[in-house]
Amino acid sequence: MRKKYYNKYLILGIFLFSFSLVAENTFQPGQAKVTVGILNVRNIAAAGGDVITTLKRGEVLNVVDRSTNESTENGITDFWYKVNLPKKKSGWVFGGFISFEMNLEGGLRWKTVNPGGGQKFTGIVVSNNGEIVAATEKGNIFISTDKGKSWKKLVPQALGASIGKINKLILVNKEIWAAASGENGGGVWKTTNTGKSWAQFSTVQGLSSNDVYDLAFQKDGSIIAATEKGMSQTKDGGQTWNSNVNGEELNMKILSIAVSQDGKVFAGTIDGLYAFIESSGAFGGTKYSWNRVGKGEPNMGDSIYSVGITPSGEIFVGTELGVSRSNIKELKKWSGVGGKSIVNAIYMDSSKILIGTDNGLNISTDNGLSWVTYKKENGIANNRVDAISINPIDKTIWTLSGSEGLSYHE
Repeated sequence: MRKKYYNKYLILGIFLFSFSLVAENTFQPGQAKVTVGILNVRNIAAAGGDVITTLKRGEVLNVVDRSTNESTENGITDFWYKVNLPKKKSGWVFGGFISFEMNLEGGLRWKTVNPGGGQKFTGIVVSNNGEIVAATEKGNIFISTDKGKSWKKLVPQALGASIGKINKLILVNKEIWAAASGENGGGVWKTTNTGKSWAQFSTVQGLSSNDVYDLAFQKDGSIIAATEKGMSQTKDGGQTWNSNVNGEELNMKILSIAVSQDGKVFAGTIDGLYAFIESSGAFGGTKYSWNRVGKGEPNMGDSIYSVGITPSGEIFVGTELGVSRSNIKELKKWSGVGGKSIVNAIYMDSSKILIGTDNGLNISTDNGLSWVTYKKENGIANNRVDAISINPIDKTIWTLSGSEGLSYHE
């Protein structure tokens, strides 16, 4: 008989809490597009107002003001927006039927929500169907299925134990994986149904440690975990784990993991950045082994909190001294990016690089050549940005800032 693995399947008691979410950002004028077939423009900011004209899908509007309060139309809750019309006239349209242009130069318009009521958020991910999943250091899960307008709180319960402190959430195909730490609730957790039930994998299945800080997905379907005592890799969905990533252990505290498109693994540790590269052997010749790279280079500190790699091989390394940049084919050449802020998160999208620091959110759409920075004064919850995710459906950016809550752009 095949050995039985002691996976803990966590059936969640789901407590439905509704939260009234109020936008906390100040309004910024700009352009928007009509997203419905026919949009009524009214003389006041209310559905009962007189229709003064109509607009068609795709028409571009100049939005100049916003109503004080939100209202609900056709099940959608949003503000009313004042728009300019020809002949120096103006009118009001409902925000649920328009979409603001995502223009980084003109500035994204941010809202903040805080479904945790003061709990410290530590992880966020958006599923393939657009569900937003945010986790706290207490192991609680908050889920929104309507783009952040309302939230459900899921309190995990199994054998009297909960998920430990959640350090990272990642999306792997249709599954959500969580890196957690704690004596009982630590390890790696996986859900295939957006949080209704979970499987736990720990040292029982071969993890190096139950304190897990980061996770990375490889093209071959394997998952690599960054733990207190090195890396661990699973090739069977978490049932078994092996510490010999690339055939050799890297036995130190690892804070972050990234994998390039050609399969190169980079490990961010408390003692610098490591890569499995060619080096000189003890008795001459060369071999491949784990070696530290970038030591002493601009903005390259010892604690590597986040690593991101673009499809073209540009590598961005977030440390306590800022961001250091190189290319995976030229790891002897590095340059500093920006100032000396502590970097907490790096997120790579197909067309964007996003970096969360202690001094704001930085976004680049040109492979790191230029950057736009957003801070609390621009509408995000706090200058400290701890984690980032992007909705794969509508490309909305989500960030979290600890107990200050979550931020997203309109």
